[in-house]
Amino acid sequence: MFNPQRLSLARKRRRLTSKGFAELIGMSPVTVTRLEKANNEPEPETVDLIAKALGFPREFFFGDDIDDLAKDAASFRSLTSMTARERDAALASGSLAYLLSDYVAAKFNLPEPKLIDLSHERDPAAAAMTVRQAWALGEQPISNMIKLLESKGVRVFSLAENTKSVDAFSCWRNDIPYVFLNTFKSAERSRLDASHELAHLILHKHGGPQQGRDAEMEANSFASSFLMPKADVRSRLPFVSRLDDVSCREETMGRVNRCACLPFA
Repeated sequence: MFNPQRLSLARKRRRLTSKGFAELIGMSPVTVTRLEKANNEPEPETVDLIAKALGFPREFFFGDDIDDLAKDAASFRSLTSMTARERDAALASGSLAYLLSDYVAAKFNLPEPKLIDLSHERDPAAAAMTVRQAWALGEQPISNMIKLLESKGVRVFSLAENTKSVDAFSCWRNDIPYVFLNTFKSAERSRLDASHELAHLILHKHGGPQQGRDAEMEANSFASSFLMPKADVRSRLPFVSRLDDVSCREETMGRVNRCACLPFA
């Protein structure tokens, strides 16, 4: 049977209000609302119209319910600067990622999550060093944050939002950690975002979504220390008194080492 939950999900993913979608397919907003509430069963030609307008396969609308990624389950970094449609589109993308993740998990053996619960740790920098030690990373630069997270059981997905209002977000689902990164951001920013979201997953797991300033500052502190351990930075940078000295020193460092500094340029 036609699944109204999937209709609502697809509409939100396309950033359409009920009224805007109704105008797009030539129906009344009331009819769209009744379809999404399962009060009406659409005719086959109506389903074809919906699928074409939303850019989803027709078969998509006849599948089982998909787990909703609720607003209060995700840790958004920039909630105050996002519009409701941007937020709903990002959450809908997360729900679709759940669908893909379940499909992949059924076909392949994925790494089990290896994240430490450090919600008791008061010092984010110390927490970052604890994670590095647990993962045997030492103090060297991390060449690929996404590969590292995936190797530790984090499911990492892209957000093709084409907007700067949505940075990244993370959440837990059935004890599986998820991170969503906006492809509109630069590679350097994505490195920082990935580390920032790792902080939320590790430091704030039991506190639900963390949208306060203190939690964001903690995540930033963790990310800074995780990407650029103090001891490693000090060993590579001599004492300098001018910014030009830092710039000259950077040019003598290897490409990987320069990448470790980029998020803070």
